[in-house]
Amino acid sequence: MAIYYVYSGAGGSNNGSSWANAFTTLTTAFATEVAGDTLYVAHDHAESTAATVTLTSSGTLASMTKVICVNRAGSVPPVAADRRATAQVTTTGASALNLSGTAVHYDGIIFNCGTGASAAILSVANAGPGNMRLDNCSLRINTTATNSGALTIGGGLIGGIHVALNNTTLSFGGVSQNILAYANVKWRNTPSALLGTIPTTLFGPLTARGGSVECVGVDFSAAGAGKSIVDAVQACQGSTFRFIDCKLHASVSKSTTPTSMGHPEIDYIRSGSSGVNYAVASIRAAATLTEETTIVRTGGASDGTTPIAWKIVTTANCTYSIPFECPPIAIWNSVDGSAVTATIEGIWGGGAVPLDNEIWLDMEYLGDNSSPQGSFVNDGMADLLTTAANQTSSSETWGGSTTKFKLAVTFTPQQAGWIYARVKCAKASTTFYIDPLVTLT
Repeated sequence: MAIYYVYSGAGGSNNGSSWANAFTTLTTAFATEVAGDTLYVAHDHAESTAATVTLTSSGTLASMTKVICVNRAGSVPPVAADRRATAQVTTTGASALNLSGTAVHYDGIIFNCGTGASAAILSVANAGPGNMRLDNCSLRINTTATNSGALTIGGGLIGGIHVALNNTTLSFGGVSQNILAYANVKWRNTPSALLGTIPTTLFGPLTARGGSVECVGVDFSAAGAGKSIVDAVQACQGSTFRFIDCKLHASVSKSTTPTSMGHPEIDYIRSGSSGVNYAVASIRAAATLTEETTIVRTGGASDGTTPIAWKIVTTANCTYSIPFECPPIAIWNSVDGSAVTATIEGIWGGGAVPLDNEIWLDMEYLGDNSSPQGSFVNDGMADLLTTAANQTSSSETWGGSTTKFKLAVTFTPQQAGWIYARVKCAKASTTFYIDPLVTLT
């Protein structure tokens, strides 16, 4: 496995053998490297090309190509203390910048795409199958053009793409620009993740193959009022977004409203603008669920200090056939072979307790002592031909709304273990409040 050096200001023979004889562009370096090689890029490397640049590595999953920015005045070969994040690769005008290859790991490279008012696209892992990791990098669109999908990850007709972004920032030059994520994207641990002009919508609408985006510990707070994180009205083949422990601006829209069950599913877990650990949002075509701290049940769910409930606002698309499913509530069950009753409390403003085809509790438990296959029981309407019945009224104390009710099912576990409660809502254009605390008796 060879090592090569890349420095835009090098003279010499430019064969990559040393800093003095370094390749002057990553393009020429990639034309030489083979799987498992390492390219050391000088901290003051600054290549600029007035044409499309495609960087295609020869790496494989078992032997990835590594491209690392280092201090040119440091050790030879470089050591960990020499790592930097200042090397730049730039295209100008309308010239695209494509990062390609089966398996490549970048560390500390700034990728600049386009200049002026001409549209230019920065494509990451645009040929499949592809596996790409970027640590301490920056992906920057420098044109001001109206250009949806200025940053494209994966390809609409390409499968098998995985991209990991670690402490990697994004920058845009116009509000109509955004990210099209057609891949399995993992974005981690990035303070001040958004630079430059903030797009009106960060993750834009997909029109072909969907993607799976998971952001953990990413700071999106630069996107404020008038901005949206996800465009959920996407005519794609399925797409999911999960934001875990992310920092948001208090005025940002988490998502536009999906209008079809085939549109993206968006979840926010412990992600928000304030220092609380209970923020939650689940956004679907049938409903949106968010945390509630005013209309809460006395003695109900809490983070240890603040009482918490779930506020569920259903849309006109919510039906018994395609209900909104709340996130699962897990509780450990130590009983096996004896009947157990699980109860969840709720409240709404419907005047009478809701019907069992409007809201119900679905429990998943271990009902077979010889298999881990889940068993299910619910207190909903039995089938489409059954007459709906009222759920049970409740005498619990709540901090608001009017009509209290409870959802309860009895079942007999055959193994101890985790059981999962899922509240399902099916009444259109309605607001329910659920206490996300399961009581087992």
